[in-house]
Amino acid sequence: MTKLHVILCGSAGGRARAVLERSGIVGLRLSAARDSYDLPGIDPTDPPDMLIANGYYSEDPIFKNWRRRRSTTLQVIWIVKKRDARPRSEGDGEGIVLPESDLAALPYMVEFALREKGRPATDASERSAKPDEGPVRRIVGRSRAIQKVIASARKVLNVNSSVLVLGESGTGKELVASMVHRESARLNKPFVKVNCAAIPETLLESELFGIERRIATGVDRRIGKFEQAHGGTIFLDEIGDMTLFTQAKILRILQEKEFERVGGTESIRVDARIIAATNKDLSVEIAAGRFRSDLFYRLNVINIRIPPLRERREDIPDLVRHFVDTYSRENSLPRKKVPDDIMNVLMQYEWPGNVRELENAVERAVVIGDEDQIRRHDLPATILNALNLAPESPENPDSFNTRVADFERSLLIDALERCNWVQARAARKLGMSERSMWHLFKKYNLEELKAEGRGRRRGRRQNPMQERGTL
Repeated sequence: MTKLHVILCGSAGGRARAVLERSGIVGLRLSAARDSYDLPGIDPTDPPDMLIANGYYSEDPIFKNWRRRRSTTLQVIWIVKKRDARPRSEGDGEGIVLPESDLAALPYMVEFALREKGRPATDASERSAKPDEGPVRRIVGRSRAIQKVIASARKVLNVNSSVLVLGESGTGKELVASMVHRESARLNKPFVKVNCAAIPETLLESELFGIERRIATGVDRRIGKFEQAHGGTIFLDEIGDMTLFTQAKILRILQEKEFERVGGTESIRVDARIIAATNKDLSVEIAAGRFRSDLFYRLNVINIRIPPLRERREDIPDLVRHFVDTYSRENSLPRKKVPDDIMNVLMQYEWPGNVRELENAVERAVVIGDEDQIRRHDLPATILNALNLAPESPENPDSFNTRVADFERSLLIDALERCNWVQARAARKLGMSERSMWHLFKKYNLEELKAEGRGRRRGRRQNPMQERGTL
């Protein structure tokens, strides 16, 4: 198996080795350099992929000279003592600064480098990715903001305390919860996810706690999500939308580790770690009487705040490349390039929907794009309008791509008109998926035509004699 070659330089290298060896990462080959004087002696036929060193080495002339001769793909991680410290050399721009207090995040940064090379990361992730669950989704990013989140999550892996994950919609709260479970001692036990906002209030109680047989006609006994999660982790997403009545039952589980099924009298003991998440400000909800303060204090033993994407823009290029790779592979499409001008557009946008919105935008561009690279007209109109950008117009109306696009648009319109503009029916008629139809519908901005087409049909129904020439 090909390994990632990591050079550990100086005293920081020694501390990094201890952290990496405890992490159990598979696929690493660690080499030591006492200081910068040892670097030139490294075998040039065995180039390193990553260097981890003290921040002050960035201004060392020996290091600078050695670094200039290395491949531009060499990743450098500077270990600094203070959180606000920075390597002083101009040559450190490509490096990542990691405070000593956040060394717990180092294994994740190394895993990221391994994933970029298409290699497995840890034994834990391999064991937890069951065949029917598909690939494990991971947090992508190397910014200090997201590394702080990862470091916080790693500190609570093997404790049983509840965790409260805070952040706007689309920031990746579920991914953090999944990471905490996947890398904890509970990884071989169930990880049960519940979206409290998506389940009707009348059904949420029975969904969480189960229901006894014959509580109503035709009702059989069913175990709830907490019983399913016994020994593992239960993730309560959007807990801020839960009713006060259900909140009281959650509080009892946190305090006493037991509950009763709906319609039952027998107390059931359960061992499930609770990770809750919300995009609401719970202090405001408590003041308004919509959230119990005692439950908040029980859940808020450990809290992890995920920053919005606009606060970690430096992660956008990594995220874009990750999503391009993912959706090219899922749709069996050639991998598209992302030109600098498109990346600049994505960096400038505010992303109110955070990483989820970015993922949807990249998926759309990958699926509907006609060229070998993403162009401006492949991006959603909301992004272009927000930045006052116009879609690129084709330079040559007689070009192959333009004529194919015109034919594709005409074919779509014809099928939609035959199916009364019902996209699902038109997709079946053309032998494509509904998702592809939706992307193409957006690509060619057919909303106005749809309204006009349906308007014409209504008019014909109201004036049936008009088409016969009698009016």
